[in-house]
Amino acid sequence: MNVPHELEIDPKKAIDYGISWVRDYFSKSGFKTAVIGISGGSDSAFTAYITSKAIGKSNVVGVMLPEDRVTPEIDTIHAKELIKSLGINSLEINLTDIVRVMSKLDPELLKIKNRIAYANVKARLRMVLLYKEANKRNALVVGTDDRSEHILGYYTKYGDGGVDINVPEYLYKTQLRGILEYIALKEKTKVMKEIADKKPSPQLWEGQTAEGELDADYQTMDRIFYYLKDYKTKLSAQQVAEKLHVDKKLVLKLISMEEKNKHKDNAPAAPPINYSFNLYGA
Repeated sequence: MNVPHELEIDPKKAIDYGISWVRDYFSKSGFKTAVIGISGGSDSAFTAYITSKAIGKSNVVGVMLPEDRVTPEIDTIHAKELIKSLGINSLEINLTDIVRVMSKLDPELLKIKNRIAYANVKARLRMVLLYKEANKRNALVVGTDDRSEHILGYYTKYGDGGVDINVPEYLYKTQLRGILEYIALKEKTKVMKEIADKKPSPQLWEGQTAEGELDADYQTMDRIFYYLKDYKTKLSAQQVAEKLHVDKKLVLKLISMEEKNKHKDNAPAAPPINYSFNLYGA
């Protein structure tokens, strides 16, 4: 995984920063246990690694949530190998029967036009199951969405976005995958390299890939957002398109996607407190 030169970082410092932040958060929160959904993808691999180093592998529970005919076999293999290599606790809950019940309750979900609604149901079911396990253990649910996904809003509200803390949010996808390669070399863990090399996927329908759905690769998207948000002098859409030699339509599409999904970051809207109708005064 080649990290774009604009996004190159010191992997050791980035890892130490993440470990320190997670350790400090757990210490201050009073919680000692973490529950993490392990998909076999790069974000959950990174999250499990950082969290296990921060609070100890015996305090981390990796939950696998496969679905028949949707979760690729290689992802299940990688999830199990990752859990073994990190030495964390684990359990597996197959989503198939639960999803089948939902589709029987509302057959309309199975229609192509309702694909996103159906996918979001699955994402929210996953989170229900993670919180079930966390509540049983008095644990925190640790999220796995990186900075790229967070900017784009490429996550499900109250699904994978509904967590107690979100560890990878300080890193772009390309940076995170580069760190996995660093870990693979440093600790001689083959599975980390294999996970880093895979195409990212939310695993919500068969054959789904993030880059295919977004119609752009993460290297390009990360570079675009870097120049829009993190560059010393933030560039306009036109300037970014010219600097990176990409179609301005792609830049505008990503900006539009971010704006459209900003509601996912906000607390639910509510009328402000108003004492004007209180008969007894404030």
